[in-house]
Amino acid sequence: MRAHSENAGFVFALIVIIAAFMSPVHARASKLVDNLKAGKDQTVVCFGTSLTATGQWVADLGKWLNTLDPAGKARATVHKSGLSGQASQTGLNNLQSKVIKFNPNTVIIEFAINDAYEGPNYSPKHPDYGITVEKSKANLAAMIERIQNALPGAEIIIQTMNPVWNSPNGSGVSATSRPGLAAYYEGYVQVAKKYNLLLVDHYKNWIKLREADPELYKKYLRDGTHPTPEGSSAITFPEIKKALTGCASFGCPNDEP
Repeated sequence: MRAHSENAGFVFALIVIIAAFMSPVHARASKLVDNLKAGKDQTVVCFGTSLTATGQWVADLGKWLNTLDPAGKARATVHKSGLSGQASQTGLNNLQSKVIKFNPNTVIIEFAINDAYEGPNYSPKHPDYGITVEKSKANLAAMIERIQNALPGAEIIIQTMNPVWNSPNGSGVSATSRPGLAAYYEGYVQVAKKYNLLLVDHYKNWIKLREADPELYKKYLRDGTHPTPEGSSAITFPEIKKALTGCASFGCPNDEP
């Protein structure tokens, strides 16, 4: 009985290890990181809403990427293609001018936070009016496929972003005007899995911060929607770095750059 029990325990442990390596969660480094470490120049386009247009994480990303080549020669050119106040239909309509024309090696996409918007800023004639979760997913899928067709070797990375709250320092209705935000982020998770793309899931980290330290959460999201530079550097950028180096799920050695 004891031998049988020990064998069963060994088999179970082996299954767990195999399952971890077969998990759809990406534990590998992105091609962007690998190529820079190999001394190859890279072009990156960060494409999204005002969370990209005004996000400190974009500058942090560029600065970090340019430290990765051991020889110090390979450079990363990072284009900030943020469309403040716009959502995924506008993003799709402007994909050529905002993304493809740069011939990027890597494209990082986020639009869900504005796809979820139900406030008065979008009139019925606005291209981003009334985007449902299914339409949000379809627009993201269309962006992915157009990029893949135009740039077959490009790496595409999907991001969920931060939650929102009704801050008196902002519109006061950031959350009220996005009642279904979590469902839109989940839609991005589903599309990333469907296309087997790297997902950077900021939403879960911001929710953890909100639960652990509500005051710091509000400080970092002072206007209710946009992380402050300090918040972006403290919460958003580290998760991007972890995901790009393959550390988001299993951790990295202390010496991981």
